[in-house]
Amino acid sequence: MEKDYFKYYKPSYLIVLIIAFFVVVYLAKEYWVLSVSILSLVSFLILIVTEYLWRYPPFKYLFWIDDFSGRYEGKIVYQYKDNKGNTKTGKLDHVKIISQKGSKISVSSFTKKTDGVSASSLSVNKGMYVEKTDDDKHYNLIYNYLNDGSKDQGFPPHYGTEIIKFIKKGNTKILSGGYYTDRTPFQTRGNFEDLKWVSNDLEHEF
Repeated sequence: MEKDYFKYYKPSYLIVLIIAFFVVVYLAKEYWVLSVSILSLVSFLILIVTEYLWRYPPFKYLFWIDDFSGRYEGKIVYQYKDNKGNTKTGKLDHVKIISQKGSKISVSSFTKKTDGVSASSLSVNKGMYVEKTDDDKHYNLIYNYLNDGSKDQGFPPHYGTEIIKFIKKGNTKILSGGYYTDRTPFQTRGNFEDLKWVSNDLEHEF
């Protein structure tokens, strides 16, 4: 298992889960005289919970994070300087796709070009830090990402950082926040507007 495999579990609940699985497997092994490794079976059951069952009750209560997964669509408000140092701003359609398991959260993002159809370069997160907001009601997702760059638009691959807030109201899920990059020759920055959950479809145009 990877280094931070259990980072989204509630520690005390994880201990109870492991003990419960251990007891169940031990009793089943004794009753049916099974010649299997208890440790292997317990590890397998935890894997099933972490990979597939984490979002469903009662297993979702083992985790301190919410279910962020899905496709979000909205706007990106960007700002950059051209080669002459003039500040340029604009607003384009933007899509974020969050894939999630009990041990990992991945964010893929892309912006639609001015034609509103064709997609710009893909960004994929590198690392992920999740925290609850100060009021303990929402979540902040903070991560670095790598953008593939675009030959058509004339900018190279670059790294950036995004800080987004996840807000859930009933069945409505909303993302807000901003980003900045190390794109050359000048840094770029901006923020997101009305990024709303639209579906569980995790497929994208790349």
